[in-house]
Amino acid sequence: MAYAAITCLMRTINQSMELTGCDLQPFYAKLESLRAILDESYNVTGDLEALTSLEVEIAEVAYSAEDMVDWKSIDVSSAETSITRSGAFWKLCCSLDQEVERIDSIMKKWMAIRNWYRKIKDLKAQTFSLASTIPEHAVERPEHIMVGHENAFKIIQDQLTGGERELEVVSIVGMGGIGKTTLATKLYSDPFIMSHFDIRTKATVSQEYYARNVLLSLLSSTSNKTDDKLADQLQKHLKGNRYLLVIDDIWTTGAWDDMQLCFPNCNNGSRVLLTTRNVEVAEYASSDKSPYHMDLLNFDESWNLLYKKVFVQDCFPPEFEQLGKQIASKCGGLPLAIIVIGGLLSKIGETLDEWQSVAKNVSSVVSTDLEAQCMRVLALSYHHLPSHLKPCFLYFAIFPEDELISADKLVELWAVEGFLKVEELKSIEEVAETCLNELIDRSLISVHKLSFDGKIESCRMHDVTRELCLREAQNVNFVNFVGGKSDQNPCAQSMQCSSKSRGRISIHNVKELARCRSSEAHSIVFNIFGFSRLGCFVPELPFKLVRVLDLASISCRTFPSEILHLMHLRFLALCLYPLLEQQYLGSAEKVPSSIIDIPPSISRLCYLQTFILYGDNYQEYSFILPSEILTMPQLRHLRLPWNYLRYYEPTENSLVLRNLQCLFGWNPLYCTGSAFRLFPNLKKLQISGAREDFCIRKDQYDFRYLHQLEELEFNLSNQAAKCFLDRITPSDSTLLLPPPDAFPQNLKNLTLKGSFFLPWKDLSIVGKLPKLESLQLINCRGEEWEVAEEGFPHLKFLKLSKLHMRYWRASSDHFPCLERLFLEICRGLDSIPQEFADITTLTLIDIDQCRESVGNSAKQIQQDIQDNYGGSIDVHIRHPL
Repeated sequence: MAYAAITCLMRTINQSMELTGCDLQPFYAKLESLRAILDESYNVTGDLEALTSLEVEIAEVAYSAEDMVDWKSIDVSSAETSITRSGAFWKLCCSLDQEVERIDSIMKKWMAIRNWYRKIKDLKAQTFSLASTIPEHAVERPEHIMVGHENAFKIIQDQLTGGERELEVVSIVGMGGIGKTTLATKLYSDPFIMSHFDIRTKATVSQEYYARNVLLSLLSSTSNKTDDKLADQLQKHLKGNRYLLVIDDIWTTGAWDDMQLCFPNCNNGSRVLLTTRNVEVAEYASSDKSPYHMDLLNFDESWNLLYKKVFVQDCFPPEFEQLGKQIASKCGGLPLAIIVIGGLLSKIGETLDEWQSVAKNVSSVVSTDLEAQCMRVLALSYHHLPSHLKPCFLYFAIFPEDELISADKLVELWAVEGFLKVEELKSIEEVAETCLNELIDRSLISVHKLSFDGKIESCRMHDVTRELCLREAQNVNFVNFVGGKSDQNPCAQSMQCSSKSRGRISIHNVKELARCRSSEAHSIVFNIFGFSRLGCFVPELPFKLVRVLDLASISCRTFPSEILHLMHLRFLALCLYPLLEQQYLGSAEKVPSSIIDIPPSISRLCYLQTFILYGDNYQEYSFILPSEILTMPQLRHLRLPWNYLRYYEPTENSLVLRNLQCLFGWNPLYCTGSAFRLFPNLKKLQISGAREDFCIRKDQYDFRYLHQLEELEFNLSNQAAKCFLDRITPSDSTLLLPPPDAFPQNLKNLTLKGSFFLPWKDLSIVGKLPKLESLQLINCRGEEWEVAEEGFPHLKFLKLSKLHMRYWRASSDHFPCLERLFLEICRGLDSIPQEFADITTLTLIDIDQCRESVGNSAKQIQQDIQDNYGGSIDVHIRHPL
């Protein structure tokens, strides 16, 4: 990963120039020219072991240089006299010159070998030696393509909805990447299945099986209860209902034995749908029922799938179609292999020699072991990635198997890691979002969930793809995997934690922490699953050079003081969960006596860019933050739970945080013009606090200095408000919106969330915002919304959730650009305004847990649009009341 390491060093040099004000541009330019050479060569093929070895050597030198630049830059910035400052800067330049020369020397050897490879014309295509033990969890692809299994769908649908009244288990068995999860997901979401069962829920088991996580998934909740109590809660939840449970990617009979006792036999036609690659598990769980064995696709089905993936959207000459058929025939009938190779072809476009190269390489990796063949096809797509995308792909090795990965957190991690190539006129976060979309377009990553306005909320990696990712990441020392149930996973088991490794470590077991003592890794991510919040843990932190430290999966009672000595930190995520002692004030009222103080010396972490602080889900305590946290010049992302600042009085001499992009959890008490003046480039802001915090603020909010702000959320925290509910009257919790000219004029997304008493007429203020495209109203109070005459002329996405609204009076003129309407748990609402049938831009109405009459009004709108305009919209209705 020489490309990524040099990019990281360039980013560190740039940060040094910002911190010290000194000119290191000649070193930056030299590294930029070396990186350009690496960027040209991503499609070199052949036996690349010699090149890879030199790239690892380059990366180690670059990582070492990063640490040196950090330390010596602090010496420069903290110098007390001009003489000592000049001396410190001279030492920095001398040391950096030596390191850049070392990189240049290794690069010359690398270029000589690369040029020799390029002169050889008849190299055989690379054959990647990959293990045959492949996990399986075929994730639903964003394009929802299912080809060749229509008969299987009908057979299993009949088994789920017909047969005996006793509880039955229906099993789907097949190799990795064959499409078991895609089929199970299609069945789970089928309207006939949805109407047949009272309760539907699903969980992924995977190789690293934790009973607690499966139970929580089936309950669709989070809880501090013990596993036994969770099992009892699940059984009570299911009892008396006709239910469908989808148990995906189960590996052992022991895992089935653990969970089947939670599934009551109600003699009402309940079913369990199970997917596995292990025939023994399928037969064991299905008892006397034969499992359904999924077949590989035949040639016609394979070509049909590739055609839908590549040829439908673009017109290609006949010779490309002929090559496409050759490629389809060589993919062994595995849907995953066809989808991934299709993603590669769609990116190549109409370049005949590239298509011929792909066809040749696919042919060269044909194997009788079809799972290994799928892995080789995936490897082909990986090695065709541009240099800037390879570290992004390999970074997924740091996450556990089957984890749903927050897109926001992923973007923030990539941004601080330093391997993203800076682009003009784009923030580093925008570059990260572009890279994520490119990986999705290539079908190497799949979207799990989109927000109501179409943005990616979470993503995941297919297990077969992840196996490749783990191997490639370990081969170049990019990520090491420590702990977990590695006895089941030979790939993970082979990864050893080198004390001199400058890459990244993903720790899955507290007991394995000792293996990482004195590690020089740049990133440490704890993924401790099955770890109860009731038992907190304070890890030792012997990682002196760490830049990314993610402790979010474990709980600490207090702020770990060792963190204050980690001077290289760019990213810090913590979960603090103190022991609470409740003080009772009267018969029913209680307030927390515990608070958590964040030490002022956190400001010593001068390179910190992202600070994420979590409390417990049922937080009844506040964090006290030092005002020094707002003197950290590199800060870009600050995400906080319920908090107060200590002694915060901004002045004209206060530091302006020009890098700050995202601020979540800002208390309404500090929403003043003098405070917001310090955040001129802020793009995302969440104002959050207890009811009392909002009540104390009687004057209006002043956002006029936030010229770059695009997303704004008001969030009344229900957890934090528990302490004050008996002391606040409804009239006290009215949300006072500022006038239109006090709102940011670039605002695109606005969310109002919490038990605010919102005067509906005040929303006319929101409607006047010139660029507002997305509006969410969640748990706001007020019975009637009569939309003002001005309406919302630019609004595209509207979500109404948990509202107390009974009457909604509006017309198509009020929402002329509306594209998507979401209604969720609006139990008092009787119908959608019928005039919405005249909104010609409308494409989707999504309704969940509303009255049946609301769904009927949506269907009528759908019919009217078809009759009057010849158009069509999607209407989704779930759990009508």
